[in-house]
Amino acid sequence: MDTQSRLFLFGVFAIHVRPLEMQGARWDAEYEICHRDTPVQPWTTIGGTGGFASADEAVDAAHRQALADIEHGIGIPKPQVFP
Repeated sequence: MDTQSRLFLFGVFAIHVRPLEMQGARWDAEYEICHRDTPVQPWTTIGGTGGFASADEAVDAAHRQALADIEHGIGIPKPQVFP
């Protein structure tokens, strides 16, 4: 896999994922969730201290985490309170 940013579409959301190379041939990844070109979740890094063995594995994990975030309500507008 190349180390370029990848784009995944999920309903009305766009998920941007890019791998981050660490020392020792380990990988992290970061993702951003957008709706209509507006970020609803800023860049978030996953991987931790140990990282992942490959860039593909890091990108897949970031994609799965972004989908979980969307399914848990990231980007859904909060209802307005009544006066």
